[in-house]
Amino acid sequence: MAKKKVKGIEALRRKYGYTFVAHWIFGLIVFFAVPLVYSVIYSFSNNEMTENGIVIKLVGLKNYTDALFVDPSYLDNVRDSIVSMFYSLPMIVAISFILAVLLNQKYRGRTVMRIIFFLPVIIESSVIVRLLSDPSINSPIFNFSTDGQGIMDYDAILGNLSLPVQIIDFLTFFLKNAVSLTWSCGVQIILFLAGLQSIPESLYEVSKIEGANKWEEFWQITVPMLRHVLSLVIIYTMISKFTASDNTIVSSSIDLMRNNYLNAASAMLWFYFVIVLAVVGLVLFLYNRFCLRRWD
Repeated sequence: MAKKKVKGIEALRRKYGYTFVAHWIFGLIVFFAVPLVYSVIYSFSNNEMTENGIVIKLVGLKNYTDALFVDPSYLDNVRDSIVSMFYSLPMIVAISFILAVLLNQKYRGRTVMRIIFFLPVIIESSVIVRLLSDPSINSPIFNFSTDGQGIMDYDAILGNLSLPVQIIDFLTFFLKNAVSLTWSCGVQIILFLAGLQSIPESLYEVSKIEGANKWEEFWQITVPMLRHVLSLVIIYTMISKFTASDNTIVSSSIDLMRNNYLNAASAMLWFYFVIVLAVVGLVLFLYNRFCLRRWD
């Protein structure tokens, strides 16, 4: 009787679970799976509008060859997207990690500071951000260009420090994109905060008894305990940067779709998806090979 009762309760809970996710499954099939299948078909076809509707004619790899060998800017945009991701990924992870450690400290106003750093996630897609990004706004507060009209010329300032060219380029990129990178750290900060609060305090107490300093605690306790959170942050950041609205590949593909060039846009996005999948797999492989195994 006890076993039958447990099975009945579990079956009821399972039914409730399916009920709550039924609308999500329906939306996944109708609004995601079906368009996804159509996008694959469009990438290998050429559509024509007729009196009887859309006629799909398969053309093989023509749309892919046109994107790779006919479009003069597609491969350059793919390269710039990958290079930009490798530049911004370590910066976003480092900034969000540092801010999460600071926000995890005990001080007055900690909740307010957490809200402030998470606000960009809420208003990032709002009308305010679109208005501020409009080219008609030339206020120096939002203009970080180095053409003499922005706040400061980073190239001229860093050039007087006699640093190597590679370091100057890296620092210039970081300073030019400091505001946008900080606005991209909201979700990462929340993930790191959740990971930091899950670390047992007893580990730090034992380390203090053993005579470890804060630097040793950070690298021997904090970072290894956040290894899985760090991998989640890396994946989220890469996907977010690769699919951002200001990404050249994404924005150009959206423009093609608006002009009814669905075939070319689908081919570009699917080839880009394969490249993104390969890059994400490579980064995770290197992370697991050189970091995760060491911390485990």
